[in-house]
Amino acid sequence: MHSEDTSPEDATLAQLYDLLSGVLSDPPDAATVEALSTGPLPEPDIAPNDQLRAGLEALAEWGETVTDPEAEADRLAAEFTRLFVGPRPKLQIHESYYEDDFLGEPLAAVTQTFKQLGIAPAPDLKEEADHAAVELAALRELTLENADRKRVFLSEHGEWFVELAADIKETTDEPFYEAVADIVAGLIVFDAQREGVRQ
Repeated sequence: MHSEDTSPEDATLAQLYDLLSGVLSDPPDAATVEALSTGPLPEPDIAPNDQLRAGLEALAEWGETVTDPEAEADRLAAEFTRLFVGPRPKLQIHESYYEDDFLGEPLAAVTQTFKQLGIAPAPDLKEEADHAAVELAALRELTLENADRKRVFLSEHGEWFVELAADIKETTDEPFYEAVADIVAGLIVFDAQREGVRQ
């Protein structure tokens, strides 16, 4: 549960994990596009590393270009489908893929980690447990609940996100998803360093 003692930094990290989980599970609809383009996001100047700062700056710059949220949502949906859905998706955003064992042992390992940590992240998501959106939802939950358990999760399942982010940047020229990729990498690197996890 969200603790009243949650620090401002943890609240910001949880906000970013929630954002990333949402936009990697489904393309943002018009309401989400409008919220992201006009709503409050962490200021890039407070970002603790260059990649996170670059991602937040790029997201803000993307937001300034949005004049028609519905049209932008349609455009992002097309790119989301090309990247992550297919019929022949350009990328597989599952930890199992990055462990060279698609939907095999790594999936079972993530499922077991969730069980050991006593969490059930994103029950509303249809994706497998090792999908990026589900793991990012887990990190949001752990950020708000238990630093020790988050440390375990980052140690066992955090490393692949940096490679995923690099692949997204190599595969798209869509500013929104380029920004998402930088935020993913910068956030994971910062959080791992903050928790004393080597990557």
